[in-house]
Amino acid sequence: MTINITDKNPAAFYIELLPDLDENNAWLGGLQVNIISSKDNPMPVECKRDLLHLSQLVASSVAFMEKNAEYADKLEDFIKEPEEHIKHEGNVIHFNFKTKGNA
Repeated sequence: MTINITDKNPAAFYIELLPDLDENNAWLGGLQVNIISSKDNPMPVECKRDLLHLSQLVASSVAFMEKNAEYADKLEDFIKEPEEHIKHEGNVIHFNFKTKGNA
């Protein structure tokens, strides 16, 4: 499926959380996790591959939390920390940090 994402940076990778909904649009608890990137991404192939790998790690954390509750607890503690790399804007949480090497 091709989806046109306008007004977004073509170099960005996006993690999409697509919830399973009932007939009243209430979340049933199930989730599909998708990684979205642009075919117009200007980065070199090796950079796109590295960022895709990082995106896969982030996306797989959802399933990992399902199997490892202590991981979810640690992430809960982490996002509660008042550090400069976490910024809340309404229902959006921005994480701004640098990784060391190829994540």
